[in-house]
Amino acid sequence: MLRIIATFIIIYLIFRVLTTVVFPWIAKWYIRRYQKRFYRNNPQAQQARRKRKNGDVHISRMDDKRKPDTDQLGEYVDYEEIKEEKE
Repeated sequence: MLRIIATFIIIYLIFRVLTTVVFPWIAKWYIRRYQKRFYRNNPQAQQARRKRKNGDVHISRMDDKRKPDTDQLGEYVDYEEIKEEKE
C-alpha cells in the first residue's frame, strides 16, 4: 500500500515539474521558431515592427476606396412582430 502511495506522489511531482518548467519552455521554443518563420516569409511585418517603439500607439485608417458603396447595399426594411390573438 505504501508503495502505491509513493508511486502516486512521484508521478504527481513529475507532472508538477513538467507543467511548471518543461511545458512553458517547449511553448516558448515553439513560438519563437514559428515567429522566425513568419518574419522570414513576411519581411514587411518585421520592418513595421522595428519602426515602432514599445508603448507607441499606431492608428491606421481605411482609405475611402475601401469603404463599401452604400448605394448598392440594398434597402433597409424594418420588420415589426405581430402577435396573433388566440380565439
